[in-house]
Amino acid sequence: MPKTPLAVQEFGRARTAQDISGFDLSTDELLGLLSQFDLYGIWLLDLESGQLAWSRDIFEIHGMAYTSGHVDQQAVLRCYHPDDAKIVGQLIDETIANKSGFRFQLRLRNRDGKYRLVKSVGRYRVAPNGREQVIGTFTEYPPQVRSVASTSFSENPFGIEPDVLARAG
Repeated sequence: MPKTPLAVQEFGRARTAQDISGFDLSTDELLGLLSQFDLYGIWLLDLESGQLAWSRDIFEIHGMAYTSGHVDQQAVLRCYHPDDAKIVGQLIDETIANKSGFRFQLRLRNRDGKYRLVKSVGRYRVAPNGREQVIGTFTEYPPQVRSVASTSFSENPFGIEPDVLARAG
């Protein structure tokens, strides 16, 4: 049985936004809260320049040295299981073409060659300055869940369909 991604979901419209304006919470405070105990990062792909930018935690999750510059997208794809790397590119392309979004749970390779589960959510947007972008979040699963990711997926430890689990559009 081929090793396939755990979960991929595409969506045409994002959920209705939550209104947190009454919380008097800055974006820095919100990201700090989300990443207080777990690595949690924000990413941005500028469609005009093709450049990808990450917040610090995403570098750590990928086992890469932090840089304030733009990220080498080919180096990033090499961090994923080969079957999953193809899907990352496809999801970004479809998100841009459909002006939509996605969510994935895929396998990222550790330095020791084993895989762990990571999750990303992304969506198309037009920034206030008029530039088209795909923005998103990125996190890794806790150690208990990650340890399951290192088992053989041919055993299907989650009891779910081994290829794309859900597609909605």
